[in-house]
Amino acid sequence: MKSGYKILWTDHAISELIETIEYLENKWTERELRTFSAKLDHTIELISKSPEIFPVSFEKKIFEKL
Repeated sequence: MKSGYKILWTDHAISELIETIEYLENKWTERELRTFSAKLDHTIELISKSPEIFPVSFEKKIFEKL
């Protein structure tokens, strides 16, 4: 990420992502996995640069200015 907010991942979110990727590795082709990864990276970058376009979480502070 070039600039914007720092994305903080909870342990639960990381665990869920790992489980999702492991599942997809068994169901999808390498090309589909690369496409998913690129889209995930793009979405994370969007969140970092323009978090206001995504729903607000009141559970916990989810970003901080770099």
